Amino acid sequence: MLVRADLPVADQIVQVGHACLEAGRCFQPEEGCHLVVLSVSDEIDLRSTVRQAETLGIRCVTFYEPDDDMGFTAACTEPITSQLRCLFRRYSLWNLAAISTCPRGPPSVDGAEVDIYEFRSKYSTRY
Repeated sequence: MLVRADLPVADQIVQVGHACLEAGRCFQPEEGCHLVVLSVSDEIDLRSTVRQAETLGIRCVTFYEPDDDMGFTAACTEPITSQLRCLFRRYSLWNLAAISTCPRGPPSVDGAEVDIYEFRSKYSTRY
């Protein structure tokens, strides 16, 4: 599991969830699978790492976040063996001290800010 360290913490947590959910749907890992969350510096680093993994035959799911044009934010691989883990050795484990702690504002849709209170009142019955 790779997540961009240049995103605010709250966004990183959400993006990890999105990517893991998609990977679970695609790969359906067996019991006993371990989750390791690693930090990549930015979108370029994320995309480069995914390309390298796929070149080695490792299947990956990347998550694209359209809100605020965040782009590709996280990726999750299929469960991998110890032999293929070497690709990820250069990355640090996710660490709160090493990441962006600046919160971002409310999401926008097509450049227009979303009024979160209006959104909640309009859609709260769906949850």
